Amino acid sequence: MTAGLERAGRALAATTAGLGLVLGVAACGGGSSEAPAPAGASAPAASAAPATPDPAVKPYCDAITRVQTEQAAPGAGGNGVLPSSDEARRQVADLVATAPPEIAGEWRTVQSLTEQALSSLAETGGDPTRIDRAELERLQREAQPAVTRIQQVTQERCGITFRPPG
Repeated sequence: MTAGLERAGRALAATTAGLGLVLGVAACGGGSSEAPAPAGASAPAASAAPATPDPAVKPYCDAITRVQTEQAAPGAGGNGVLPSSDEARRQVADLVATAPPEIAGEWRTVQSLTEQALSSLAETGGDPTRIDRAELERLQREAQPAVTRIQQVTQERCGITFRPPG
C-alpha cells in the first residue's frame, strides 16, 4: 500500500512538474544568472532582480517561497493522489490570490491547466502507467508561455530565480 501511495505521489509530482507548477526556485536576493533557465526561456540578467522583494508584491513573493519549500519537503506528494492533488490545488490558488496584476492571468491559466492535469491523473486512479502522456504534453505546451512570463516577472519583482524541477 505504501509503495502504491509513493508511486501515485510521484505521478502527481510528474504531472504538476510538467505544467511548471513545481516551482524549483532559489531565493536569490539579487538574482543569479548562473541558475539554468527552462527550455526555451532566456534567463533574466542578474541586474534585473531587486536586492529585496518589491514591497507591493511581498505577499506573492512570500507565497512563492512557501510553496517552493512545501514542494521540496521530504515526503511531499507521498500521501496519495487525493491529498496531494488537494495540496497542489491549494498552492496554486494561493499563488493566484497573491499574484501581481501583471501575471494574474497567467496564474489563472496555470491553475486551469493544473486542474485539467489533476483530473486526468484522478481518472487513472493514480496509476502512473495509465496517464495520457500526449494529454500532459499538450497541457505543458499550453502552459509554457504563462510559466515563462510568471518566471520573468517573479525574477524582476521578487528576486527569485527559477530552476527547472529535478
